[in-house]
Amino acid sequence: MKNAIAAMLLLSLGSTSAQNLRYFPDLAFDENPQQNEQVAQGYTQFLKALQEPSLLDEAKTGTEAYRFLWLRSFHNPIAVRLNMNKDGTSLLTVKVTSGRGGYEPGKLTKTTARKLSTRETEWFLSRVQELGYWDLPTREPKNDVIGLDGAMWVLEAVKGGKYKVVDRWSPEKGPVRVLGLMMLIDMAKLKLLYQDVY
Repeated sequence: MKNAIAAMLLLSLGSTSAQNLRYFPDLAFDENPQQNEQVAQGYTQFLKALQEPSLLDEAKTGTEAYRFLWLRSFHNPIAVRLNMNKDGTSLLTVKVTSGRGGYEPGKLTKTTARKLSTRETEWFLSRVQELGYWDLPTREPKNDVIGLDGAMWVLEAVKGGKYKVVDRWSPEKGPVRVLGLMMLIDMAKLKLLYQDVY
């Protein structure tokens, strides 16, 4: 009986810690705590539906990984993640849910994974460096433009214990768009129609 109670306590502690798992640092998206929490919780619910790990949590392990979360208003949410291996290769994981990026997360419907060669991995990492990902501001400077239908482009990275997130709304140019499309098209080999990229 004691063993059963102990096991139940461990299970409940595990589920509580999983529920309290943080995906983003404090005030990553807005200086206003309430607005920041609203954005962070929104992205967190999609990442949980995609059954994605917290890269913020993985930063503690010394992992090097890159993730692109693509939330288009009327299309299925997509996450593309690259985890670097010690031998110079990487593991590419692509996940899709049944939801709509501007509405609800839905349920995980597709997961694919494949190993990328050293050459593919080096090419990606060199582009991350060239585009100055680690120097990008997390948020765009405030402006008066209000986005309605569009897409959130959220790029995360962890390397050497450091975590970085960059958040953009429907970028038409710039490093976030370039890296996002690289991960979707060049790395994940997704077939995308021109009108579906926004």
